[in-house]
Amino acid sequence: MTTDQPQPGLRGRVQRAMLLNALLDWRGGIVIALAILLAFFFPAPFIGFQPWFWLAGGAVAWGLLTVSILADPSTGARVTAELLQQKYEPTTLRNGDSRDKLIKAFEYRSKIANTIARSKPGVLRDHLEQTAAEIDDWIANLFNVAKRLDTFESDRTIQQDLRSVPAAIENYQTRLKNTTDPALRQQLGETLAARRSQLASLQTLQSTIERARLQMDATLSSMGTVYSQLLLMDAKDIDSGRAKRLQDDIAEEVKSLHEVVQAMDEVYQYKQ
Repeated sequence: MTTDQPQPGLRGRVQRAMLLNALLDWRGGIVIALAILLAFFFPAPFIGFQPWFWLAGGAVAWGLLTVSILADPSTGARVTAELLQQKYEPTTLRNGDSRDKLIKAFEYRSKIANTIARSKPGVLRDHLEQTAAEIDDWIANLFNVAKRLDTFESDRTIQQDLRSVPAAIENYQTRLKNTTDPALRQQLGETLAARRSQLASLQTLQSTIERARLQMDATLSSMGTVYSQLLLMDAKDIDSGRAKRLQDDIAEEVKSLHEVVQAMDEVYQYKQ
């Protein structure tokens, strides 16, 4: 099973949301309303002036305002953050620890996006914007890991098996040791082997779950590191390759999260 990645579908949603946000911005509404009022109450403030001049001027001002909103990097960052949080809403998670970690991840993402928005236009910002897009993949995979942890922890059958299977194995071992009947020993042996196989599967699942928890911690720490590194960056870092190494580190972290999600799916599906 693959994870739900936010790209490229999210980019299209961001562009549509940015356009709608710009078109419906309250400042644009004030400009249009003001132009209409002026055209109605002051249709000809001086000779030769036509009422529609107000409307035309208002339309031009509204258009310029819309373009400036679309061009503002902070608009894209804000809209993307809102859409991400709608899709990967932390409050849908039952596990409190996972929920807190995802909320912290969104906090880091917001700080990173704001830092990038404040950077000067140019090659550095282009690199950093790509970095931000990859961080969105972090958010997606963190959420996917957290949802699978929720599934594991809420699966009563799995939780019961984790408690009952070791006890069942001890019981079959004792019975096999005290049984002399060949047919019964064969049946007990086969049942014991099946139980041991089940236990091995459960232990693999437990190990994968623990790996997922540790990977979430590692990813959150990496996001904090990325934020601190961005604060120290300037244009010379492009030449030194520091920005490229940062992107590579993020890509590796995304890959690790993706692998954990796949491992959880494979083991859990096998168990079921």
